Amino acid sequence: MTRFVQGTILKSPVTKRRYELSHVIGHGGYGKAFEAIDLKSKKRVCLKYTLDQTSWHRESYFGELLKGNKRVIQIYDSFPLMPTRPAKIRYCLVLELAEHGAVADYLVRTEKPWPEARARREIMALLKLLDQLHGGSATHRDITPFNIFVCRNGRLKLGDFGIARHELAGRSTRPEAFNPDYVTRGFIDAEHRAWTAVDDVFQMGQLLAMLLAGESKATFKLREIRGLDCGPEMKAVLRRAIGPRAKRYRDAWEMLQALRGESETKPSPLQSLRNKTLVFGGSLELERFDAELLAIEAGAQIANRVTRDVDVVVVGRGSRKKKEGSRPAKLVTAERLVKQGHRLHIIGEAEFRRLVRAE
Repeated sequence: MTRFVQGTILKSPVTKRRYELSHVIGHGGYGKAFEAIDLKSKKRVCLKYTLDQTSWHRESYFGELLKGNKRVIQIYDSFPLMPTRPAKIRYCLVLELAEHGAVADYLVRTEKPWPEARARREIMALLKLLDQLHGGSATHRDITPFNIFVCRNGRLKLGDFGIARHELAGRSTRPEAFNPDYVTRGFIDAEHRAWTAVDDVFQMGQLLAMLLAGESKATFKLREIRGLDCGPEMKAVLRRAIGPRAKRYRDAWEMLQALRGESETKPSPLQSLRNKTLVFGGSLELERFDAELLAIEAGAQIANRVTRDVDVVVVGRGSRKKKEGSRPAKLVTAERLVKQGHRLHIIGEAEFRRLVRAE
């Protein structure tokens, strides 16, 4: 059977590329991770293997789904290695190599708190990525300092989707695996029946606290937030993100809005999207396909243009290609119909998200 030691050359049966293993850079219950060289491109990569077929499938799946995302550790190759004698199959992934390693190791080496502006910028970028997952009914479930990596120019990237899950709306299941050092007592004591977006938010809040403290540790307590070197607005965001589960930000979008300093808008008189005909105008931060799926799950019908049959128009931030000062054509048409007496609700993305959560 192939031995995974320094100097071993592995050949992918999928891409036919060959990789020479260097030193071990990580290990755990899943197996080991090595720094390696792609012998064709001469690029330094990370090659890791696991004996767990399920986690390998999940990480390969999410790697393909998020291919090209600048805040995700990219997967270059994925293949099984069959043993030459009776033994377990090794499931291999070839990944982008993070220049500065995981956040946990980086903070130990530097021993410096991150300035508030830097921590805010990097966490906001990760929240935008997490919002894409939450918008598609997926959760990561393992946002720890060992799975967030520091890459070139100090950019943070999310990796290790081995226990991430895609689930149908309204059908969350109890998590079959989690890191007990980075969850609340509710999971350890089996009080929480399902992992939801608020639990990803808790872990993201913990990560933000670690960056501001310059310390990788198990979960921060609410009382410890007081001692962090940051402003009162940031401390308020942290308290809500890691506080009682029922009062947390409901998903990455809400936490992102808070870090942007955008207060929650006053709810419109509209209480539900059920049996409403809806049109999207302008660009949303949520992927349009995911937004339409959420609207349909909330009981709405989707239309392509604004007519008298439309009940709701969701207005995004507008197309970047439009000239400065111009307004989306669908918004102009909707406002004209309202002036003519047509009963039509014009709402923003934040209000749309509130309504689809309510269903």
